Amino acid sequence: MKYEQWLTNPTRCKAMTGYSVEAFQELVPYFEQAHNEYLSRYHLNGKRRSGLRQFVLYANSPLPSVAERLAFILSYCKLNPLQEQHADLFGIEQQQCNVFVHGLQVILDKSLALAQAVPAQTDAQLQTVLAASKAHSTDDPVGKHLLHEGVEREIPRPQDPDAQQTHYSGKRRIIPLSMR
Repeated sequence: MKYEQWLTNPTRCKAMTGYSVEAFQELVPYFEQAHNEYLSRYHLNGKRRSGLRQFVLYANSPLPSVAERLAFILSYCKLNPLQEQHADLFGIEQQQCNVFVHGLQVILDKSLALAQAVPAQTDAQLQTVLAASKAHSTDDPVGKHLLHEGVEREIPRPQDPDAQQTHYSGKRRIIPLSMR
């Protein structure tokens, strides 16, 4: 399939999935664990199964391997194509693509959490991660790399004048480029 060609070309793999070949291979076991756990309890469309069962990938599945499913969802997240276009890339129908996108996105989120690759959302989570990295830095000379992403997000302006003052950043309003 296409993803196997991506893995033989590091530049192509990075362009299509956002991951290097090595990082992709490291993520596969986490994705496989999350994939099997999720699909033993739920169908790919999110409906709960009647009972717990071991999940089996069938050979006639449109995406017959866990690595291919990982490549599918990573490339969808990275490239943000139309579902029709993405379905064509992987040789499936658009309806199947829709089901795979929604089901595999949940599994990808769980696998990134298992791999401890999800960013901290709160200050408490960040402090926990920093404390853990300091504890491990004495044991492991290489250590982990922590990246900081700072994105300022607009806050809807409250109606209460006192609440407006607490949310006022001092910046002027954003003028769209079309109005400049």
